[in-house]
Amino acid sequence: MADRKIEPLFWINPNFRLQFPYFSIKWYQIDHQVLLQEAMQKGMGKMVYQTKKNLMMIMLREDHSGLDLLYSECTQFKNLRLQGWLRINIRDQIIIRAKEVLPKRFHEIEAIKHIKAKGVRVKKLRKRVLGQCNTFKIISLSPVLVIFPKEFLDMVILHEMAHLKFMHHRKTFWAYLSQLINDDAKQQNELRDIVLSKYIDLYDFLMK
Repeated sequence: MADRKIEPLFWINPNFRLQFPYFSIKWYQIDHQVLLQEAMQKGMGKMVYQTKKNLMMIMLREDHSGLDLLYSECTQFKNLRLQGWLRINIRDQIIIRAKEVLPKRFHEIEAIKHIKAKGVRVKKLRKRVLGQCNTFKIISLSPVLVIFPKEFLDMVILHEMAHLKFMHHRKTFWAYLSQLINDDAKQQNELRDIVLSKYIDLYDFLMK
């Protein structure tokens, strides 16, 4: 018996939404012949998936705020090769966008809170780890944060900034973080984990 093809955890099609302040995708259905003509024209920021039976195009916005996905009535979203192509290109653009946005937002918060790290970098971290602060006072942020709500992103940054002073999760750490966010940090962390649990499978799928 032949092995069955493994279906993706999420199908990337016009019902698939990513709408966040720093990155979003939008879908546009256009006539197949128009899409075919567009695909034949070379251009910057354009990625095309084309076979004899399938056609799809991704357009990178000039401001890098996200992607416009163009398809036609003939596009076959159940094609697993197309699904893999879409996921990889969306993931790669999320990473590119994250490397632009996250350090900038990090430095803005540094200036507001008068806290200074030795450096910040954007890199893929262990599964479900969003941020790290090492003993050299360098903070690492997961690129997936760029597809989080802004307040969620800021909370992760402030959490790692608190580790610049306290490299643990004891009472002094939570008290200091509570001062930084002007709220109960432990309670906010629990709420963040609840929100994250709803989307973690999607984030793992996109970033694998």
